[in-house]
Amino acid sequence: MKLDLILTFLLIAVLFASVLWKSVPKEGPFSFDKNFTGVLKGVSAIVVVFVHVPELYHNAAQRMVMSFGFVAVTVFFMISAYGMQFSANRSPDKYLSHFWRNRLASLLIPCFLVNLFCVLFNVCSGRDFSLLKSLISMPGYVWVLLQYCILFFVVMFCQQKFKIKPSISHVVLAVAVVASSLYLYLSSPDASNSAEMGWCYERMGLVWGLLLFIFFSKIADFIGSRWMPKTIALGLLSLVLGIAYVMNKTVWFYGEYLLKIVLGFAIVSFVLFLSRKRTFGNAVVNHLGVISYEIYLSHELMMRTISYLFPTVSSGVFLVLTMTFTIIFSTVVHKMSSKLVNWVRV
Repeated sequence: MKLDLILTFLLIAVLFASVLWKSVPKEGPFSFDKNFTGVLKGVSAIVVVFVHVPELYHNAAQRMVMSFGFVAVTVFFMISAYGMQFSANRSPDKYLSHFWRNRLASLLIPCFLVNLFCVLFNVCSGRDFSLLKSLISMPGYVWVLLQYCILFFVVMFCQQKFKIKPSISHVVLAVAVVASSLYLYLSSPDASNSAEMGWCYERMGLVWGLLLFIFFSKIADFIGSRWMPKTIALGLLSLVLGIAYVMNKTVWFYGEYLLKIVLGFAIVSFVLFLSRKRTFGNAVVNHLGVISYEIYLSHELMMRTISYLFPTVSSGVFLVLTMTFTIIFSTVVHKMSSKLVNWVRV
């Protein structure tokens, strides 16, 4: 048990070290550029791996990271919504004209490649499975992104065709996401986790990303002024909300839904404030950001593979093997899929 905790804490320490390595003080304004979002995606992807570890391999350190899983998925959605809005604003005609070709290629080609490996694993391990279902299956996270892509495209198309004000489009997007979140929560009283409810909590990250784009200059000014006291205040607020959530998470709607969403927003805001004064980026964390989508798609396949090949390993060893296999496998899948994606995309 001690070895398991040591190995798990070592993984966590390596993750923190990979983020801080070569980071330097930053004096310029707050930015949400590709480099920074890549770091966020890389860290979030690793957190998601901790979340989906089978219960047989749980330990106290792993469960500590696991509790931040909903924040990691929220960050993914936030970055996606911000990026889509930023790209559409930069060149609306070009972006929308090739929207589906580019988005579907980026989302579905890596997913299909991972599915092919899932089929291979099922064949080699002698499991019963449906070939068609295995090839076309998509994780819930991908489904939510596709739903938002449809909504986003329709709204932006109408904005262009009927000369609708951007502010109205933004309201429609935000209201639609909030409404879908509420509907999924209220219509799934027996569901035990957010994935079963269509990521009803985490999909609110789409709203946070939209708001970040709309009010970016004001948010940047707010983060830049009196940075230290605001960062401390947000950290304390996150702590208080975290304690309140732990005490009330079984309370219907107020604790289980509203408090969890507010807590996620507070933690994401705290992370943005906390990282404001440094520029991050190095070969390790940049690579994690590049393969973050493939990590999300493939980590559960790697877990099943490790459980099949090494059924008696302890939780700490299982986590080390999972991280190692997942990063290597995701790198291979990314190299394979990126060529196809670049060929398809415009």
